[in-house]
Amino acid sequence: MYYDELISRERNDRINKIIRLIQKAEAKGEIINKTTLQKANLGSPATLGRELSKIGDEGEQLITFDKHKLTFRMNKNWKKAKNIKTDSMMNYGSLGILKSLLNQYQNTPLYKSVIEKIEELAEMPIEDFSRIAVPPKPEYNKDDQPKFSKIFDYMIQNLKIQFYYKGRWHGEERKNRVVHPYQLLLDNGTCYLYGYDEEKQDERLFVLRRMEEIRHVNMQKFDLPTDYEFLLKHGFSKFGAYTFKEPVKYKIDFYGNTQIWIKENTWADDQTIEESDDKTTLIFTSSQDDKILEWILSCGADAKPVEPKDFVQRWKDKIREMAKLAEI
Repeated sequence: MYYDELISRERNDRINKIIRLIQKAEAKGEIINKTTLQKANLGSPATLGRELSKIGDEGEQLITFDKHKLTFRMNKNWKKAKNIKTDSMMNYGSLGILKSLLNQYQNTPLYKSVIEKIEELAEMPIEDFSRIAVPPKPEYNKDDQPKFSKIFDYMIQNLKIQFYYKGRWHGEERKNRVVHPYQLLLDNGTCYLYGYDEEKQDERLFVLRRMEEIRHVNMQKFDLPTDYEFLLKHGFSKFGAYTFKEPVKYKIDFYGNTQIWIKENTWADDQTIEESDDKTTLIFTSSQDDKILEWILSCGADAKPVEPKDFVQRWKDKIREMAKLAEI
């Protein structure tokens, strides 16, 4: 919000806090002056007076003092001042993340300190921030926290880990796995470990919820590859935490109401869109086969995969299974 390169970071932070407090009081119709500001831990009276003079009527004219109501308020054109550097609404994606963080810590002892930090990062009073909403998302399993902490400790030491794991497929047996832990991924309420599976000799994802008896392998270390980042190998498309195969090209036709929705969003870094009279075709690269299948099935009769051929066959097989269930 406010940044003057000629003064210290501490002074810039203090002036930003003063601005937020005045905005907040103005929104609530409350009185705010030197007396009330001195209760906000802004330094000595002399320090506070210096900052108020800098941004007040005799200085940069960001704030003015109403002598009739004995309160500070923001000047009408304060956002146009030279030291007001950013617009808090420029990155609404970041605002969504901050709002989710605020929701997560509500009703906890940390809530007050989180509010102060979010006001600083969002560059607006929390009352204004309340006008931004993020729909509820699946919550992370609290039972995963000890596992997360243990894995993270081993991971930053580049230690091999061993655990018992049962996969997602019906009838799959509980197996002992030895894994080089690369990263922990947080995705839509589920926490995953991404790493190299020695048995499969390939990278795999493991759901923390299904991991049992996690321990290191006699303090054995592994060499972390330079391309260990999940996004480097599986970040071509935006379908969450899932690995299936090497990246391939997908071509999918969309019909009806889904056409508008498809064109309004970014699904992959290299996506292209082709349009005809009755359909919109999305072409993109991805390695997240299962996630894409779930996505297309959720569109019902308004989505039809065209390529690759093996994926089209999986889609047809799944539809036949669904048709059998519908006959029950």
